[in-house]
Amino acid sequence: KATRLTRAEKAALCPFACGGPPGPPADGEDEGSFVEHLEKRCKLAVEEQQYALLRSIPPTSNMGDRFFCLARVTFGHERNSLHPMTLEQILFLRQNPSYWDVRTVDSVRR
Repeated sequence: KATRLTRAEKAALCPFACGGPPGPPADGEDEGSFVEHLEKRCKLAVEEQQYALLRSIPPTSNMGDRFFCLARVTFGHERNSLHPMTLEQILFLRQNPSYWDVRTVDSVRR
């Protein structure tokens, strides 16, 4: 199911597609049975498209993946009780531990 694309995704990728698979021969050969003709047509339709610019798309960074995983975990536990600004501050401080330490927490609590 993960390898299937929606219609919108297919339409968005059409401009990047390389030349499609070769079509049927133009000389009008009618050799073979009807079933063989259908099987050949299915094979041509199933072939994967090649995208010329695929290598130029940067992969998702591990740092970005970690941040969104952390956001999901944080937001999941305290979903209803957090103000959006508080959530943003918590995520910022968890992602950037160099901005706070034990002394900072102690000074805020006093």
